[in-house]
Amino acid sequence: MMKILVNEALPAFIESDLKTRGFEIIQVKVAQEQLANYINTHNIEVLVIQQARKITRSLIDSSTTLKYILIADTRIDLEYIDYAIKNGIQVLWAEKALANATAEMVFAHLLTGSRLLQEANRNMPLEGEVNFKSLQKAYSNGVELAGKTLGIIGMNIAGELVTQKAIGLGMRVIYYDDVKTLLSKKVALMNGVSFQLNLESQSLESVIEEAHFLTVHTSQFERYILRKDRFELAKNLLGVINCAYPEAVNEVDLVDLLNDEQLLFAGLDRFEEEPNPAIQVLMQPAISLSPNVNSASGDIEEQIWNEIRELFAECR
Repeated sequence: MMKILVNEALPAFIESDLKTRGFEIIQVKVAQEQLANYINTHNIEVLVIQQARKITRSLIDSSTTLKYILIADTRIDLEYIDYAIKNGIQVLWAEKALANATAEMVFAHLLTGSRLLQEANRNMPLEGEVNFKSLQKAYSNGVELAGKTLGIIGMNIAGELVTQKAIGLGMRVIYYDDVKTLLSKKVALMNGVSFQLNLESQSLESVIEEAHFLTVHTSQFERYILRKDRFELAKNLLGVINCAYPEAVNEVDLVDLLNDEQLLFAGLDRFEEEPNPAIQVLMQPAISLSPNVNSASGDIEEQIWNEIRELFAECR
């Protein structure tokens, strides 16, 4: 019988379902510093957590019996997930449930930045009453998304949904993924609308060179996938979005581009120095900001637990 440690409260319908499947459930709150010792002492094979930050290198290195980690959280950190996988622990999380919220957040930042709303929203309360006309002139130089090229770096589930939404807005989509080299699927939308999606991966260099906007959706952690030498490849780049993970983008290089007005805007939901983002990032007026809420919404909790219940079928 596989032992499951639930370090947070478990919904009743999940608990009942797991007991029916024959899992032994231990629900106890264990202090972070004692977690690895508890796992080893009680031969825990599955750890269910609702706070992804509890996955640490120390926990992974010290846990000798652990086979699976299930994350019932909206906030995911690929760096530690990759570390766990490389150390023989499978990590399962509600990727499908979180993907649409992430994709919509990408477009929240894209639409905000392309029409300079991040700056307008900062300055209208301060100056709108007395300088309306000058603000109108200052923020009339935004761009439209339709007809522009969106480059997607990595093609996870959120990336697929970003692709669908971009095409719906009239954008051209190109992508790079060294594993998923072909994206071919039938997409069903509301109102009975459907279409066939067929895209082939390009080289990372060509995606960066051609794109007007870049967004990161890799399934594996890579530090600074966007950095100075790669930005220098760009010929058309207007905006960069990071709703993926900390350190996907070199923020020093990004801020330099914005300061030099080589980019129109950036949209950041993840930050190198999370949870204390660099002040030069927070104060750069061309950056649209959100505090790691890309996959969090009021609609999401039940969807997460339903997907977690399905994922338990993989634990054997």
